[in-house]
Amino acid sequence: MTQHFYKGILFYHEAAGQGNLYKSLGQVTEHLTQMCDELTLKLSKEEGDIKKFCDELAQSKDDVEYDVFFLLGGDGTVNELINGVAGNNLEVPIGIIPGGTFNDFTKSLNLSPRPPAAAQELLDAKIKAFDVLKVNDTYALNFAGIGMMVQNSENVDSNKKKFLGKFSYIFTTLKVIANPEVYHYSIEADGEEYTGETSMILIANGNFVGGSRIPLEDLSPCDGKMNVFVFKNHNMSLIKDFFQVKDSLSWNDITENIRLITTDRMKLETSPPTKLDIDGEITFDTPAEIQLLKNKVKLLYVDMDV
Repeated sequence: MTQHFYKGILFYHEAAGQGNLYKSLGQVTEHLTQMCDELTLKLSKEEGDIKKFCDELAQSKDDVEYDVFFLLGGDGTVNELINGVAGNNLEVPIGIIPGGTFNDFTKSLNLSPRPPAAAQELLDAKIKAFDVLKVNDTYALNFAGIGMMVQNSENVDSNKKKFLGKFSYIFTTLKVIANPEVYHYSIEADGEEYTGETSMILIANGNFVGGSRIPLEDLSPCDGKMNVFVFKNHNMSLIKDFFQVKDSLSWNDITENIRLITTDRMKLETSPPTKLDIDGEITFDTPAEIQLLKNKVKLLYVDMDV
């Protein structure tokens, strides 16, 4: 059954569309207009425009209301819309159309990596509540982390990213693994304290990071808990260790280099303080208080069980 909405808005920016923005827009809107009686296109010219739009919408007393948000963009743009919606407690479902390099969370939604195909799939998609991470006063749909993932993101040349896409990250990752920064960490969660040295900590809500599936069989962005991976080692055996599929009950018994902590609230401190990567956006340093907000946003997803 095709989804139906009265008034929708499609956010996009000039870097979206995987190389041909206006061709992608035309193909995408062909499908979205079948779902909406009225569809508005909103160009995000600068970072923060989408968040500002949501702030103004929440404060507005006008009768102009939207019953669905669509987004054509990458993971960073998704993060901005999530912050606008979650931060203002907007009860508006979101349809995400991949338009970036990795498009990690659209994989968790079982959507095609190609914008036209994903837009077509949204026609028969279902609406479901998904969990969100709250990191201090910022929201994240997919992940937060410190260490090698931040080094990797900061070292990627923007021009190489434009032309090489995912391969630019692979080249940088190999360099980072060879010479990572190491931090002393302290994690407080569920009355327990965990300490030690680490080259990376990944706090995951979604199933994919950096284009790859996290190999935890029972990981779900709808289960009311976050999965914290503490990387104790930084040699190549760590990579092999991480990509062996396991479940949360057996992970710590069979994995030597990566500790798994499952919780819904934690406090993270590091020495020295270090930058946090929040869904690809690097905005502040540790310490951080991180909370899992269950069923915080509504998203359109493809039900694979049908």
